[in-house]
Amino acid sequence: MRVLRKLYKYENSQYDPERQVSLYPLNILSDKEQTLLSEANWQPNIIEKFADHTDVISKLNSLKNNPLLTQKRCLDAFVAGVGGSYLRGRSVLGAFHKLQNLPLHNYEEKPQYACCWVCSDGDQQKHINDSYFQYCLYYGNSYTDNPSYAYLNLKHLLTVAPVSPTSADKEIFKQLLHLLRQSPEDETPGKFEKRLNEAKLISGDKYTKRGILHSLALVGVIPNAYIPLSLDHWANFGDITIAENQLNNTKGRSDMEMPWAGWKGSLKIDEEKVVTYFGEYLD
Repeated sequence: MRVLRKLYKYENSQYDPERQVSLYPLNILSDKEQTLLSEANWQPNIIEKFADHTDVISKLNSLKNNPLLTQKRCLDAFVAGVGGSYLRGRSVLGAFHKLQNLPLHNYEEKPQYACCWVCSDGDQQKHINDSYFQYCLYYGNSYTDNPSYAYLNLKHLLTVAPVSPTSADKEIFKQLLHLLRQSPEDETPGKFEKRLNEAKLISGDKYTKRGILHSLALVGVIPNAYIPLSLDHWANFGDITIAENQLNNTKGRSDMEMPWAGWKGSLKIDEEKVVTYFGEYLD
């Protein structure tokens, strides 16, 4: 990660205007550092092309029946991500939810958003630097928005060994749930994030921590006041996002999004969903 942080510094990026993607030349690294990446089989600029919306949905759907992408494997990775032994796991829950539930559909755009109302992805050809994206996931960032990200996330997961959360990971996950249970009735998402930060329970910056909360909100473990969500149910991106218009706590906070933004302290957590999805980690 030290070498990758050096490689993927913004100052080392070179923009490819034809593909509209940033590339990161290796010559910023020493010979020793380049050898280290080579030994780890890390290729610095793997570029994934998506022809259009149909291509994105088709590629994600191609992973759906892969026997290696089980719910248990993905939940194991997520709990290990929350606990910190496998930071990349923080992004897996949202990706798995999309894989399991996103229906095959045509691109559908409504006036409010210049993207698909169902899934939030676009309908233009695009290129993504998959290597840089994977680096961001290993850093602990959680990309839960687009099916193209979910596809790249899970495709890479198939190339690495499954992980199991440690006892310390499980304890941290339980403490996170307990913090949510203890929330004052009038607590806002922003105030909870402050309290979580003060607890020094989870490593990372506020955005990596928010990614965890957002993922738990996407599957309904953290409820919101406007739309029911669960691990085995799909709600359209537009229907979730439009609910932000009813929120008071996001005014001037464009970085705070539904469904996490729709939580309040009185909602605590959905204990039934906690037991159903995460019961084995709570013993």
